[in-house]
Amino acid sequence: MTGSGKAPLRQAYDALERTLAPPLEAIVRSSEYLRAGALFARGQRSVSVRVNGISRRLWHLANLPAGTDVQRLRLQIGQLDREVRRLALQLEAQTERARRAAEDGFDERV
Repeated sequence: MTGSGKAPLRQAYDALERTLAPPLEAIVRSSEYLRAGALFARGQRSVSVRVNGISRRLWHLANLPAGTDVQRLRLQIGQLDREVRRLALQLEAQTERARRAAEDGFDERV
C-alpha cells in the first residue's frame, strides 16, 4: 500500500473515474441521449411485436399454443382459482352458520 492507504489498483480506478465521469455524465444527461434511448426502446418493442407475431403464427401452424395463448390461460386459471377460493369461504361460513343454528336448536329443546 502507498502513503494514501489505498491499493495501487484502487488509486488507478479512482483516477480514471475522476477523468471519465464528468464527460460521461454530461452525455447521459443530454437530450440527444434521451432521444436515442427512446428511439432504441421503440425499435426494440417493434421488433419484439413482429417476432412474437411470427412465432405465434408458426406455433399455430403446428397446432400448438403460442406464448400469448398460455399467458391468457394462466390468467383465466388465476381468476378461476380466486373464484373457487371465494366460493369455498362462503360455503365454509354458511356451513358454520348452519352448524351453530343446529346447536342452538338443540340447546333450546333440552
